[in-house]
Amino acid sequence: MRLSLLLMTILAFAGFVQAQNSTEIIAENGQKHKIAAKDRQRGNDEMVYYTLAYYKKNPANQSGIDVLVIDNKVSVVQDRAGAVYLEKKSDPGAVKVDGTGKGFILSANGEARKWVLANLKPGSEVKVNEVVITKNAAGEVVPAASIPCFAGAYYRKAVTSFDVWTGIAGIVKLGAPKVDEDRLNPQTKQPLDNFSVYMGGNAGGNYEVDAGLAWEFTVDENGKRSERRNAFRPFWRTKTWNAAPAQKEYYFYPGETVQMAVLIAGSGKLRLIISDGKAKTFQTDFDAEGFAPNVMRQFKRVNAIDQFGNEGKPVQPTKAQVTGAEWLQTILLRGEGAAAKQIPMDKTRFTDMRCADESYIVVAPTDAAKGAEKIDIYGTPKK
Repeated sequence: MRLSLLLMTILAFAGFVQAQNSTEIIAENGQKHKIAAKDRQRGNDEMVYYTLAYYKKNPANQSGIDVLVIDNKVSVVQDRAGAVYLEKKSDPGAVKVDGTGKGFILSANGEARKWVLANLKPGSEVKVNEVVITKNAAGEVVPAASIPCFAGAYYRKAVTSFDVWTGIAGIVKLGAPKVDEDRLNPQTKQPLDNFSVYMGGNAGGNYEVDAGLAWEFTVDENGKRSERRNAFRPFWRTKTWNAAPAQKEYYFYPGETVQMAVLIAGSGKLRLIISDGKAKTFQTDFDAEGFAPNVMRQFKRVNAIDQFGNEGKPVQPTKAQVTGAEWLQTILLRGEGAAAKQIPMDKTRFTDMRCADESYIVVAPTDAAKGAEKIDIYGTPKK
C-alpha cells in the first residue's frame, strides 16, 4: 500500500531546511541550546557565538539579546529587543567589551532569545560543548543507539535523530483497545488507562509536540455523549491539549486504516493531517514553539497505553492492552516543498524505544524497508 495522492499532495508543502551545527551552549541548570554559527550576523530565532574582536567591529543589532561570558560565567545580559520592542525604551546598545579579557558573546533572537531569558542569569556558569555528529553515507545524522524512557506510560516509540527532517507520514491500521475493569476512577467510574497512536517531534531538545489520535468519547446526532471512550479522535499537544471537534467525520475506529502526517508548515508552525482516504479527513496548522529554521528537529511515531495523572511516575500495573495495530508504511521528509525527499523510516533511521521495558511490547516487522510492523502493547506482559 502506498500513501494516497491526497496525502502526498498535501505533504508537498512541507517547509524549510537549514544548515547543521555541531556546537551547543549548556546552562548551569543543564538546559542546552544549539549555536547556529560563529562570527556572522544573527538570523531569525538563532543563537550566534561572537569572539570579542569580531563583536567589537560587527555588533549584533537591537532585535535580540546579547550575553557576555567571561571565564565561563555570565557577566552581562543585555536584552536589547526587550527594551526597544516590549518596554518601548531606548536601545541600550551593544555590550561594552573593552578591557574584559578573555570571553565571548552569545547573541540570540526570537525563540533563542526566550531560551536565554529562561536559562542564563548574571553569575551563572555556562559551557560551550562541541557535539560529535555521526552521519551515514546519505549524510543523515545517525539516531541514538538508545534513549531513556519517560516514566508514566506503556509505549513503543520510533524516534529519529535530530537533523534537517521536515516531517513524518505513514499509514497505520488502528489497534483494538481493551480496558482493565479493575482500574477505574472511584468517582467517575472511567478507566484509568487510555490509548493513543500519534506522531510528533522535538525542536532542539527543548520543545516537544505530540499530534495524532487519542481514544475519546463520541457524541451522537442528539448531542448525547457515549458512556465510555469508544473512538479515536485527532489531537495535538504543545503547551496545551487541543482536539478536533467531537463530530462523526473525525471519529476513527479500531481496524480502520488511516493516513497520518506531521510536517513543517512554516517557521514555528506544524501541520497535522489524518485521513481515511475517503470521507474523513482532518487537517490543522498549529503553533509549535521552537520549530524554527535554524533549530535541529526530531520526529517520531508512537503507540501507547497512557495512564491518567501518572506522567513522570512508575507505570501502574494494569490488564489494559491494545492489540492489532500495524504500521503499513512510514516515511520521513527531508527538504522543502515538491522537492522534499521522501525517505523510508526503516530501522536504520530511528531509535527503538519499548517502555516501561520490552516485556510489555510485542513488535513484529512485516516489511522492514518500509518501516512496516505490527505492534501489540500489554499492561501485563505475555508469558
